[in-house]
Amino acid sequence: MKRTSMGLAIFGISVFLLYPQTTYASQPERTDEVSSGKDMEVNHGQSTEDFIIEDGHLVEYRGHDAKVVIPDNVTSISRLAFMGNQEIAEVTIPYGVTFIDEMSFYRCNALETVQLPQGLRYIGDLAFAGTDLEYLVLPEGMEIIGRGAFADCTSLKSVQLPQHPVEIHEHAFSSCRNLETIDLSAVEAMGEGAFDYTALKQADISSLERVWSERGGGMFAYTEINFGGLEHLAMDTFEANPFRESYYWKEYGEGEEVNTFWIVDGVLLSGWNCSGKVEIPETVTKIAAFAFAGNEKITSVSIPDTVTVVGRGAFSNCRRLKTVGMKDSVTELGREAFWLCPQLSEIRLSNRIETLPEDLFKGCPKLTKLTLPERIVKLEPFFISFIPYVEPKKITLPIGGWEADGDVGLHVGDTLYVTDRKQVEQSPVLAEWAQRYGIKELALNETRLTLHVGEKYPLRFNSGAKATWKSSKRSVATVGITGNIYAKRPGITVITATIYGKEYTCKVEVVEK
Repeated sequence: MKRTSMGLAIFGISVFLLYPQTTYASQPERTDEVSSGKDMEVNHGQSTEDFIIEDGHLVEYRGHDAKVVIPDNVTSISRLAFMGNQEIAEVTIPYGVTFIDEMSFYRCNALETVQLPQGLRYIGDLAFAGTDLEYLVLPEGMEIIGRGAFADCTSLKSVQLPQHPVEIHEHAFSSCRNLETIDLSAVEAMGEGAFDYTALKQADISSLERVWSERGGGMFAYTEINFGGLEHLAMDTFEANPFRESYYWKEYGEGEEVNTFWIVDGVLLSGWNCSGKVEIPETVTKIAAFAFAGNEKITSVSIPDTVTVVGRGAFSNCRRLKTVGMKDSVTELGREAFWLCPQLSEIRLSNRIETLPEDLFKGCPKLTKLTLPERIVKLEPFFISFIPYVEPKKITLPIGGWEADGDVGLHVGDTLYVTDRKQVEQSPVLAEWAQRYGIKELALNETRLTLHVGEKYPLRFNSGAKATWKSSKRSVATVGITGNIYAKRPGITVITATIYGKEYTCKVEVVEK
């Protein structure tokens, strides 16, 4: 497939500076065992005045040498110590340094070689970003590589990681466009964009257990890595999908006549090239975060009773998606799962879901009828539109002791429907909402019907609520999962709709035409 060249500056270093300072692991403590080295003699002709050292911390380098040997009494390199130095080409960091703080060698554009000591545990955010390093050996003992630590090192070709568990934080090697070789087999934790826009073609992520993403990106975006040999997943993909936007993720199933899904260990990782009506295979137990994100070709989704988890943003930005049905097997629903689906108008949620998460239906202005799960425990701000006014909503919800975070996106003019208006006061949240929104009792649009053989009738609740339907005599008339009655032969049957444990009935008489 011919690909359009992508500008690697998309993830420019300036972006990293704007990232929220989320901490995913504690930083090692700096040691202060060595006294100040202000008066210590320095090799290679470097003046003692070149180094400002305080309690073992190298605070600032003021020299102009191309080759720099940091004094032996240094235990850590402080923030901005060498930042922007355009003369240093080679640096030797002595044994005893365990901590290199953020931006310490940031934009040292001439820096080609760095010798890192055994015992080094932490390299901070943007520490070597924008340098001219070509090869990098990270010592045994390394624990954390900070966000953007080596980002935009465009000459970097090869990285040797330690063979013990290590964390690689967000965008650590992003835009190292010549990086071809790195062994990730010991990496257990990785952040968003860690290897975006690199030249990697292989990646052993068999030990990867924890992945995180603030903005929803993957870890290998726009790389040529072939993940076809991946047979098992050690990681939880509920909050992040490390493969999102990689070419393998985007191209899986491309050109196939039928919908094809990338599935590993029962986890559906990508449905990017699906179109039209999508029926998730029964081999799937989990739908990964962002599995269908950005797909503008699918129009409906049917989730089978084998699926228990739908990850964060799984169907976000699916702009033609209109209807979604899920069985009661689903117990977890990720935030932003249907974010920015402007055509979404019908959805059946699993009754086993206990939390409706943040921004679940943000940007879904056509979703004006919603039935909350029977087992709901908590509502987060899940129903918020991008526009100031949307069509009034009809929300069907159980009476109980569930909690709500604010108004969860309700507006004046919305109407809430319950099984018993008199019991509203038993629910603290509903009692408060009753002062601002309309509250009505559920009812069927008909309680008695006469139909002719072959006739169809849409039996509905006044709120459009989703319920469980059944017919007492299927030989007379049947009823579908949405309440559509199909008259078959003369006789009488009772159609029963059950919601939140309460039954509603409609007596149906079928007569000859």
